[in-house]
Amino acid sequence: MTVQADQIQLNAALSTPVMLADKKQTVYLRVGLIGFRIEKENVAPINVALVIDQSGSMRGEKIRRAKDAAIMAIERLRQDDIIAVVTYNHSAEILLSANKAQDKEMLKAAINQLISGGQTALYDGIEKAAKEVRKFLERNRINRIVIVSDGLANVGPSTPEELGALGASLGKENITVTTIGLGLGYNEDLMTQLSEKSDGNHAFAENPDELTDFFDHEFGDILSVASQEVDVAIIGVDGVRPIRVLGREAQIQGEQVLVKLNQLYSQQEKYVLVELEVPPIKANQERMIAGVAVIYRNMDTDIMERNHLFA
Repeated sequence: MTVQADQIQLNAALSTPVMLADKKQTVYLRVGLIGFRIEKENVAPINVALVIDQSGSMRGEKIRRAKDAAIMAIERLRQDDIIAVVTYNHSAEILLSANKAQDKEMLKAAINQLISGGQTALYDGIEKAAKEVRKFLERNRINRIVIVSDGLANVGPSTPEELGALGASLGKENITVTTIGLGLGYNEDLMTQLSEKSDGNHAFAENPDELTDFFDHEFGDILSVASQEVDVAIIGVDGVRPIRVLGREAQIQGEQVLVKLNQLYSQQEKYVLVELEVPPIKANQERMIAGVAVIYRNMDTDIMERNHLFA
């Protein structure tokens, strides 16, 4: 079943469209949300902080490629976009404070000065980046932290749980964190917890020469955000009870599931997968399983809008 609203497209599908009669059973409901098409000139202004690992393990080709990728990202920014750059080794430093991306030659020159050495204070780097993003934190901006690292956090808070909690906290502020793990030595669990808890992206770059492509893809996403503050409600009908949500943070309150997605991209899909308990039904009986509603901020109009369907 699909409903096309003025903007976001909602669709819903059951894992078991035909059920056994007179028997309580479990089904999975997949709710898809597809961002509406947004023209390039209508993309909301960006507020981004790049966080670059410059610890000793980044020496040589890794730091050179990280600088190339950061410079490529700067080239894609518009004059009203905000950029900050934070670097970290044994501690974090603000290389470029948050400001408009107007003097690109100055920005690129600062990045080219980076050298590697020291340990890996990942948590401190993200905290400082968040402070820079907060300087221009607005609901009509796309607020993001993009971090690249090849190693393990070994200074300050360093467990997946601690970094995941930081990501969740930033997500509540509508700041999304994207993590790019470089090489085979980084802590994948830690980096994915950080990104997933904030509804961000995670990528694995096996070789340094892949970094530019990953940055290019990431900034393609940033420059295609169609909706933010996306709240999804899934409500069981006539005794249908939600059991759990797979792969996403969610609140279950009685027969209702509440899921928050920070962003939807133009013509890209995100989905929510819910396990439901369905009470017995009679043979040859059609029934409604759940209602779905979504409320979101349209980044083209800066207006909160709503869509719904029944499955």
